[in-house]
Amino acid sequence: MKKQTPHKPLPKSVKWLWGIVFAPFALLLLLLLLTAAGLFGRLPSFEELENPKSNLATEILSSDGKVLGTFFVQNRSYVQYDELFPLDSAQLLRLDGYDVPPIIAALISTEDVRYRGHSGIDLMSLVRVGVKTVLMQNTSQGGGSTITQQLAKNLFPRDINENRGKIARTTKLVVSKLKEWITALKLEYNYTKEEIAAMYLNIVEYGSNAYGIKSAAHTFFNKTPDQLNLQEAAVLVGVVNAPTRYSPVRNYDNAMARRNLVLARMAEAGAITHAERDSLSALPITLNYRPVSHNDGQATYFREMLRQVMNARPPKRRNFYTEWDYEQAVKEYENNPIYGWCHKNTKADGTPYNIYKDGLKIYTTINSTMQQYAEEAMLKQLRTVIQPKMDAQYRSTKVLFQNTSAEEREKIVRQAMRYSDRYRALKEEGRSEAEIDRIFRTPCPTRVFTYRGERDTILSPRDSILHHKRIMRAGFVAIEPQTGRVKAYVGGPNFRYFKYDMAKQGKRQIGSTIKPFVYTFAIDHLGL
Repeated sequence: MKKQTPHKPLPKSVKWLWGIVFAPFALLLLLLLLTAAGLFGRLPSFEELENPKSNLATEILSSDGKVLGTFFVQNRSYVQYDELFPLDSAQLLRLDGYDVPPIIAALISTEDVRYRGHSGIDLMSLVRVGVKTVLMQNTSQGGGSTITQQLAKNLFPRDINENRGKIARTTKLVVSKLKEWITALKLEYNYTKEEIAAMYLNIVEYGSNAYGIKSAAHTFFNKTPDQLNLQEAAVLVGVVNAPTRYSPVRNYDNAMARRNLVLARMAEAGAITHAERDSLSALPITLNYRPVSHNDGQATYFREMLRQVMNARPPKRRNFYTEWDYEQAVKEYENNPIYGWCHKNTKADGTPYNIYKDGLKIYTTINSTMQQYAEEAMLKQLRTVIQPKMDAQYRSTKVLFQNTSAEEREKIVRQAMRYSDRYRALKEEGRSEAEIDRIFRTPCPTRVFTYRGERDTILSPRDSILHHKRIMRAGFVAIEPQTGRVKAYVGGPNFRYFKYDMAKQGKRQIGSTIKPFVYTFAIDHLGL
């Protein structure tokens, strides 16, 4: 029997070499354990991960199911993963053995090609970052973050103060990265891959005040997410990296290059063929740009009236001229559930609703088609009949405010100046009345409203006020007699330029509306 040779102990140099190799991994594991234990600050709880907080826009819906507009801090509406799938199954792409919609294929191919194969942390990407980014200082390789880590960063943003020193910032960055890794692992434990991908698309910013894929698809292409074609999906996935730099509106060439890079990565991942990549890369970016604003869209005056009513506070006596007016306001507030709705009702945690952040859906009686006709009809009447008469009167008299003295006219203009944003800003800067008056009389580039469209011109702010004082305005309300439901509501010609609501705030003579009351009195009391 052959005698076995005993193993020789490893030389100390080899042991030291293995120790050096494994030390970073051991240190990283220790740091992760300490982070998970909360040594470097609290981590989001499982409850917070199951109910992540994000600013969701409130949608105002018409009686026929159209979105009239939104209230938002961030213009974001959520969609489920299933809502990303196109109606035509032929538009689905095959990636990693799954049939996925174009937007998901573009996202995974660009941001996390091994998305299906990891549990929140991609070790191969970490090795690449360690070698190329840290050792070789090649920052073009990216940070190696997975989609799940990026979601964690967006849901629970980093706290990195630029005013700190370099060492403090670096330490804070490392700690934040460790927290993101732990959070990513928790997200992977709580959610499916499909849910995480949908959450990522819902949470990120796309530029042009669009947050989330639903808002982005509408803003840039006037589509819903399931209607996006392949090249449009590539544009939106590309713009997330740097919303301003890759904006197809502001920086078209950058957006084209970024979109084609996304298409190239989709080809490398096997989602599309190289021939498809080449043909799609040759196409221009065709936008149907519809930026969302509180000043634009349908039923702007109605939306603002609704916002004020739902956010109303209990009436205060000092805001009313008479006791009767005050008592009527109190009755309205107490008996009408819509008045002060956001303060009268509370969420599950006991806090009142926030109309800008809580993603409410407000169903109204407004009919979108009737609203459109009402807005068009009023603008046509003002443009073709009313405003020409006002212009003719001004040309003949050279006086804007009839039957007034020069002092009264100046008082009207001064009051309008004091109500302007420009005046308030100058006051906050500490400018004197003389300086403000000089600035208001100095011509500058400005944009004014006309019934033939907005116009860029050179006017002093004072002359701009006088110009808009010459614009005739009107209100329009259509009510269904049988139910009292408001079907159309127009408070003025353009909410951007004229915030005053002629339908609700405007004071006017009673006119012929007094006749039914007079006739009823005559019939009932006088026997006529």
